Amino acid sequence: MRSSQDADPARMLRRARRARLFDSLARIYADFPETTCESCARCCFESPGIFLVEYLSLIHLVAQMPRQRREALLDRSFGELFFSWIEPHRQCIFLESSRCTIYQQRPLACRLFGLVAPQDRDRAEAQARLAARQEAERLRLFGIHIPEAVVQRSLAGCDRVRDTHGRPLSVDSDAVAARVARLDAALLPQEIVMQDFCFRSLPERLGAAALGAETIDGMRVQLLRRAQRGEPTRDLIALVLDQARLPTSLRQKKGRRR
Repeated sequence: MRSSQDADPARMLRRARRARLFDSLARIYADFPETTCESCARCCFESPGIFLVEYLSLIHLVAQMPRQRREALLDRSFGELFFSWIEPHRQCIFLESSRCTIYQQRPLACRLFGLVAPQDRDRAEAQARLAARQEAERLRLFGIHIPEAVVQRSLAGCDRVRDTHGRPLSVDSDAVAARVARLDAALLPQEIVMQDFCFRSLPERLGAAALGAETIDGMRVQLLRRAQRGEPTRDLIALVLDQARLPTSLRQKKGRRR
């Protein structure tokens, strides 16, 4: 069965530019109210799920960055994709010193966080942690130990986001998400958009495009086992990047690693 993971990034990027979808996305973002928070960055413990059009917009943004910065983000992306299960303190690839480095271009999930509190936040977080524990148990069957801090790090909402006058806010998340999903529908058949809602993190999307979605899980198990045997994760990421079929705009030059 096809999914949004089958989409060719270069072709989709050209289509998005021609249809001016990035301008449409910027208008959706601009409709959000100005907000403030305590800047604790607790919500940035992982890269957020993003729609296809947001993924393409971020790829376009990263491609314009200096080479050193671009390479660092690629390292972080593949590090999160394969090693987040054994690194309790991993964070969103765009977070540096508790500051979002793409704040003006941050995706919908980040903008909605704290504006749409779950009806039962404790229950939502418990469900997320149950799913994490089940995955940890699956990985344990392969001899991979998952730290308890990783299982417990889910955060389903935040009550500290306020408008510029200090008042709590509420946004119709379903309506806003539907607007962004319609942009995805300009790139993919409607049934694919509805099938998986096209909502995965940048590392997940980039990994699927560069390595093939069907190979990711097996590679993750092998790399996690090697990391827990003591091999440096940076060296393992370098091996992955050597195999990756990266979009042309992000491609690294051969021989940059020693």
